[in-house]
Amino acid sequence: MLLLYFLAAGLILGRLAGGRVAGIGSVEFRWVPLAVGGLLVQVALFAQPVAARIGDMGPPLYVASTVAVLCALLRNVRLPGLAVVAVGAVLNLIAIVSNGGFMPSSPEAWAALNGVGVVPTADYSNSALIGPGTLFPFLGDVFYLPRPIPFANVFSIGDVLIGVGVAYLLVRAMQGRASRAAAEPVRSRGSRLGLPQANP
Repeated sequence: MLLLYFLAAGLILGRLAGGRVAGIGSVEFRWVPLAVGGLLVQVALFAQPVAARIGDMGPPLYVASTVAVLCALLRNVRLPGLAVVAVGAVLNLIAIVSNGGFMPSSPEAWAALNGVGVVPTADYSNSALIGPGTLFPFLGDVFYLPRPIPFANVFSIGDVLIGVGVAYLLVRAMQGRASRAAAEPVRSRGSRLGLPQANP
């Protein structure tokens, strides 16, 4: 839910910079079905009817869906901000894979958020409390948005990087610069190789 705030920030900053929301539609994002499919799997995993029945298949499905989204991000890494998004996604994936398919979460963060240091669900969740055997705990959900802020929740440094990258992409797209920035490396390579360049 932290991403919602970065989306709003990106839209606001984009407008303040003189951009137009319509410019977002010009962004050419490749492998859309893979990214959307991975995100839909994650939404389904945490829907209560599925979460109550998923059992041991939860962690591998969550990791597989996260890898799918990461692959789509890497395919589009030339777009402004997506390199930062990909770094954030990799950091989250390292924490999740290293801990058996669960994102380590700080008991202190949950306690500050809910008054109790437990992950608030009895069904499948991608979260597991940080303990003595946790690997890379600093990459886990160790920060939190306090109540009564809407959508209060715990989050990781990877989530912050994802949000920053998405906000930057929105600002550049609203200014009409995202597509041009994605194409520039291709033209530069052609120029260095002495290939003829098309006139704009």
